[in-house]
Amino acid sequence: LAIVRIRVPLARLRMGAQCCKGDHPDHGGALSLAEKRGATVSPNFGQERKDENTTPHCDVDTFNNIIILTDSYKVTHHLQYPENTEVVYSYFECRGGLYKEVCFFGLQYFLKRYLVGQVVTESKIQEADEYFRQHFSHPRWGYDEKLFNREGWNTIVRKHNGYLPVAIKAVPEGTVLPWKNVLFTVENTDQECFWLTNYLETLLVQVWYPTTVCTQSREQKKIIMKYLKETGCEDVIHKRNHLFKLHDFGFRGVSSVESAALGGAGHLVNFMGTDTMASLVLVKEFYGESVVGFSIPASEHSTMTAWGRDCELEAMHNMLIQYPTGNIACVSDSYDIFKACEEYWGGTLKDGIMNRQGTLIVRPDSGDLPGIVLQVLSRLESKFGSRETRTGHKLLPDCIRVIQGDGIDINTLDAILRAMKNSGWAADNMVFGSGGALLQKLHRDTEKCAFKCSFAKVDGEGIDVSKDPITDSGKRSKKGKLTLELRDSGYVTFEEGSGDPMNDILMEVFRDGRLIIDQDFERIRHRSEGGHVEDMRQQSMPAEIAPQHVQFDPFGSNILMLTDSYKVTHHVQYPPETVRVYSYFESRGSEKYFESRGGEQPEICFFGLQYFLKKYLVGRVVTNKKIDDAAEYFSLHFRNEHGYNPGIFNRAGWEHISREYRRDDGTIKRAGGHLPIVIKAVPEGTVLPSKNVLFTMENTEDECYWLTNYLESLLVQVWYPMTVCTQSREQKKIIRRYLEGTGCNESIQKSWQLFKLHDFGFRGTSSVESAAIGGAAHLVNFIGSDTLPALLMLREYYGMACAGFSIPSAEHSTITVWGRERELEAFRHMLNTFDKGMVSVVSDSYDIFNACDQYWGTDLKEEIEKGRESEKTVVIRPDSGKLPDTVLTVLEKLECKFGSTLTPTRHKLLPDCIRVLQGDGIDFRSLEDILEAMKDKGWAADNLAFGSGGALLQKLHRDTLKCAFKCSAIRPRESPDYVEIFKDPITDPGKKSKKGRLKLQKIDGYFETISEGSTREEQNRFDSVEDELKEVFRDGILMTDFLFEDIRGRAETA
Repeated sequence: LAIVRIRVPLARLRMGAQCCKGDHPDHGGALSLAEKRGATVSPNFGQERKDENTTPHCDVDTFNNIIILTDSYKVTHHLQYPENTEVVYSYFECRGGLYKEVCFFGLQYFLKRYLVGQVVTESKIQEADEYFRQHFSHPRWGYDEKLFNREGWNTIVRKHNGYLPVAIKAVPEGTVLPWKNVLFTVENTDQECFWLTNYLETLLVQVWYPTTVCTQSREQKKIIMKYLKETGCEDVIHKRNHLFKLHDFGFRGVSSVESAALGGAGHLVNFMGTDTMASLVLVKEFYGESVVGFSIPASEHSTMTAWGRDCELEAMHNMLIQYPTGNIACVSDSYDIFKACEEYWGGTLKDGIMNRQGTLIVRPDSGDLPGIVLQVLSRLESKFGSRETRTGHKLLPDCIRVIQGDGIDINTLDAILRAMKNSGWAADNMVFGSGGALLQKLHRDTEKCAFKCSFAKVDGEGIDVSKDPITDSGKRSKKGKLTLELRDSGYVTFEEGSGDPMNDILMEVFRDGRLIIDQDFERIRHRSEGGHVEDMRQQSMPAEIAPQHVQFDPFGSNILMLTDSYKVTHHVQYPPETVRVYSYFESRGSEKYFESRGGEQPEICFFGLQYFLKKYLVGRVVTNKKIDDAAEYFSLHFRNEHGYNPGIFNRAGWEHISREYRRDDGTIKRAGGHLPIVIKAVPEGTVLPSKNVLFTMENTEDECYWLTNYLESLLVQVWYPMTVCTQSREQKKIIRRYLEGTGCNESIQKSWQLFKLHDFGFRGTSSVESAAIGGAAHLVNFIGSDTLPALLMLREYYGMACAGFSIPSAEHSTITVWGRERELEAFRHMLNTFDKGMVSVVSDSYDIFNACDQYWGTDLKEEIEKGRESEKTVVIRPDSGKLPDTVLTVLEKLECKFGSTLTPTRHKLLPDCIRVLQGDGIDFRSLEDILEAMKDKGWAADNLAFGSGGALLQKLHRDTLKCAFKCSAIRPRESPDYVEIFKDPITDPGKKSKKGRLKLQKIDGYFETISEGSTREEQNRFDSVEDELKEVFRDGILMTDFLFEDIRGRAETA
């Protein structure tokens, strides 16, 4: 945090990297996960690997330690509750938001994945202890042994055999109920483990994500059904075909594989169409249903543009030949969507379409909405005709439909269907695909999800607990033990034990490490459609068959499933004789929101690719067992009324990969199961303008031309760590500018600014994996973090033993358990318990201004000021109120009590013993607004540190930096030359892609992407350029291993 007054010499910043090189006593040099499993990774930046290690790919779950799956500051909370606390009881709810009805979903995944079984062991306690010793270390005082509750965790091992002594009651998943109702409660069952309830908060609050996806998806379903009815298409609903009207395109647009699985499963509660296959794995593994989502063969721009502009008609004809029956979708805007509709589909290919057994679905993928949809419908009708529904709306013949998959969110979906209705078009003409808006453009505040303590037992006495900040009445929390009951008026939450437990809809789903009720997916779907919420106790599981803890990563184990469904079908869509497919990844620009006050575009800071390579691609990732498992999924996932076409799945191609590949002289060129791919990338941490190539990918064996873009869906997720890293770096520049502008150069010189933006994002991200990836990206620029999985990720994949640090901090539960009347006592307890270094105390549980005036500024002032002798700083945290007003008022009240000095620029600076942390409502804009307001009012920037959660790690999406992966060259068999390919849609010039093979050159510090070109002069220039892209992966082997210390150096601002 903080906040200042801590000297952070360069040696301190590099401590973690030194440990990685062999100084750490317990980790043998803190070997990365890849090295532990014997995978081939290079030991130094830029050093090429010659080793051809064939060690199998590792499926171990990197984040398999419940002690580390929390916010850092919760590690210290066992010391903060009142003496003799016995019970802590907390609840989860949606306090408001966009949608008044909430469809609850996803808790069972978190229980089975992270909490069920023996999740605490002595080795995990030791691992956590080692992390915390570095993470909480102080440059002068070292590590305080009491911070980590080792004895408490040992109690769980000793008394409970590593099973968690908590009870969780929840509303049945799929239940639809109004916001502001309790959804689940958590309570410890062993009074020695009172601290455990809210220790688990961070992880369990992530239920916000599948619940919010499920809720929004259900609202979109209601919209679709509304327009189907209003345009005479009720039969679509009766036949259940409306369940295929919103297709999940979200895999590449989410922040991690785990998030794709979770969000995709949330969508499948309401619909049955998906291309996010990770969600099928989740539903099967954690909800007991084999396949609950379906898809069809579909093209993408790479498979169309590979034929070239002049052969687009042949590409479309090939789609009809390859798939003579069933529904197929074909993207048709690579060049001219209107020509495609009128001349190709509606002209040359019309008879073939009319005579097929199935439907061709035409996909425009650019253009203004809803105009482009109406134009496509009109042009298709001019060729295929239409009939009228009972309401007089036009409906194309069954052989032809349209899918709009670009720019679809809940608002544009409604706008398109409304425009169609008003223009005389039936809703059944359309299917929608949605990606980032469906699974990523959501956050914890979409439904204002919160987890709060409402009851405690101290010294045998029950206490109703609540926060009630004067600065935000909407944040008032519930009191006491809660029940959820169904009355004549609907669902009602009763507080303070006033309800009837016999009528409580909340049912115990987890107790003492065991799953009590195992909910199946079909019943969840039934409830989401308004079905009866039955008593789930009949589904209780005998303890002897209760699931055991999941030790493996259920999503990272099969590379065949880590793609969009439609890519499974692409091997037959490329031109015959294709042997090489070459694609690239870039940022095409940024949103206006992301620009600085001066309107400048941010520079891109590239980060995160190495994680995906080590986690998912290195080693033997393809086996016959995995091929068989995928084939089983596909045989159901692609089944239609005509059965299943086995040719959809490229089994022969994957079996080729599973075998070793030898050179002509008999030596092994590629080990069996290793991916025949070469990837070149800019070194991680490199800062460069947008619209430059960041990495390229190409197959290395002729038989695997289809593999390049098969891997797109997974590797495009690099957009997330790159975007977090880029935004974090821009915020660092802003903070530095205001420190300089208010006379705080000392903070920069002593590296204090590296603690000025603290990561509070774990609970606000969509999954543990996303928290790890995003948190690691933030640590490229700062060293303050409470997102512990980020530390795990950086140790395992980037060789950094400890990349971030934190301090003891309070939360509302540890303050409000004392009661309103004893808030001063709670504050004094914090000062006495943490008597050295820094401590942060949330102070707005009731009245932040009284806390500053009376408690901190009067009652505790002398004790705080004595802290100067031991370099102790108390950090006051307001957590509600209007910005920047609350920050300014708090500063003024503290100055009134503690005084201030003037910086060289005549800005006021509080004494070293007191500082402020603003952790509520901090995003890219509000951070700068607060600092600007402080400067205008005469306050030095060094008075304040920031904490940021959802805005730092979640309120970002693939379009924030307009990230795209495109095919730009192919090579036919028997030809030494590559053919340039590209897309250039007339409906959006901004989506024109690059041509040919690419290099990134750097001249006088300026980056420029150049293409190979087609003329001899262009090719000669291309050959002479030194490429800044370095080979990082080849044939299953990591060629370059970037150290985090070096990445930070490249990303450092001037």
